[in-house]
Amino acid sequence: MTDPAPDKARPEAHPEFEVEFTDLLEQTLSAERQREVEAHLAACEGCRLAYEEYRETVSALSVLHKMGAPQHFEREVEETIHRRSRGRFFGRKTFGDRVPFKLIAVLVLAFGLLLYSLLWTSRTGSLRYEKPPEEPKIAPNAKLPKPDSPPGVNTP
Repeated sequence: MTDPAPDKARPEAHPEFEVEFTDLLEQTLSAERQREVEAHLAACEGCRLAYEEYRETVSALSVLHKMGAPQHFEREVEETIHRRSRGRFFGRKTFGDRVPFKLIAVLVLAFGLLLYSLLWTSRTGSLRYEKPPEEPKIAPNAKLPKPDSPPGVNTP
């Protein structure tokens, strides 16, 4: 790839097409989208230069020797995180982490319904409204005690 002349500014590439460079290179775009991107690259010098630079970079990186992770890499990373976080990650799980929230909610709801039914059926602390007992009916000819007389004393 040839770089533009030092006295000329390089044209800007369009970000909406730059994000598709990987898919274009790996040929994972749909046929229609691939045609659109290729047509844009043919017409836009900035995007064409950016794509060529991207292809060269990927090509240069692909010849590098790939190394596998060390044998105990994951365990060592986990231990490092545990040590630095003082146990906030990979530590003992709390009760809420081990038991799903939905199960806890169902158990609380069942307990609430059981408590409500027990209170409904009990005589003490009952939730039911009971009518007060009716007052005894007095015969129409009966003489009532005067309010200032002691109880149990009838006056004529």
